[in-house]
Amino acid sequence: MSRAVLLLLLTAAAIVMMTIFFKVNTISVEGAEKYSAEEITNALDISKGDNLYLWNKMKVQEHLLEKLPYLDSVRIRRHLPDALVLTVTECRAAAAVKAEDGSYYYISSTGKILEQSTSDGGLAVVTGLEGAQMQTGKEIAPQTDAAVSAYLEIMQALSEQQMADDLQFINLQELTDVRIGCGGRFDLRIGAVDSDLSYRIRFAQTVMSERLSPSDIGRLYWDDEGRMHFVPETAEEVARSGSVSGAADAMNTIAQNPDGENGLTDSQKNNAQTSTDSSTTDSSDTTDSTDTSSDDTTYYDDSSYDDSGDYSYDDSYDDSYDDSDYSDESDYSE
Repeated sequence: MSRAVLLLLLTAAAIVMMTIFFKVNTISVEGAEKYSAEEITNALDISKGDNLYLWNKMKVQEHLLEKLPYLDSVRIRRHLPDALVLTVTECRAAAAVKAEDGSYYYISSTGKILEQSTSDGGLAVVTGLEGAQMQTGKEIAPQTDAAVSAYLEIMQALSEQQMADDLQFINLQELTDVRIGCGGRFDLRIGAVDSDLSYRIRFAQTVMSERLSPSDIGRLYWDDEGRMHFVPETAEEVARSGSVSGAADAMNTIAQNPDGENGLTDSQKNNAQTSTDSSTTDSSDTTDSTDTSSDDTTYYDDSSYDDSGDYSYDDSYDDSYDDSDYSDESDYSE
């Protein structure tokens, strides 16, 4: 008997043995919370009695991830002689996108479409993604829409600063005037999503947590010189910024007054009148004092920041700011 024939017979014998003896008898699931073990095994393309080896593991995993969208990863291990062990991780809904029919798609921070619902489920609402292709169980392809790429970059930056849980909204309707709502209190105007995104969010987080009081509500934005400004507003005005485009949002911007002078909108002036009065502090003392009599407070980021990773901050702010220093909104575009 030739070696080739012998090898063929041994291979055939091995296949017969695998077919007869190595059959799936038990399937166990580890790590599942949203889905039950029964739901996962029922969605699996493998049943008890199937051969333990004669199937494509990669295709089985991909099918399971698509059929059960809240699964983030699936690992399948074979335990001889007859067991399969599935170890899964799950993702959670991070935001909601309103569809044309009035329903909402829940999406993860990485852009996976998790489910479609009749309400936003109390999630942060993202505007500006209405034109993206939404299919449950699929990822939004970032190369198809600049707004999708912006969403993914923003969620990554927020997660890095542990701010994702406080997200109220993301307004991507105008990609040169992107807005992020934080904790129901702050309208963070980050301008365009660019290489400075992580730095801006990190600096904003420092200002919100360390330099503003727990009762402060308002808008944070940058001017052309890299200075951050805080303007007091109401919670309603902050929320409104998440649902309207930058071009139409006259209520929430530093704009030209009807008489042609640069200054505050009437809404901002009213907010300033109701704020606590205090005398103007010495502008040379810029470490622990804030001018609450002004409608705008200016914060300085560190001028030594560069792309090499210098994220140190200058804790001073400008408390001598007055209304005459405001310029038209076009001066503050990125």
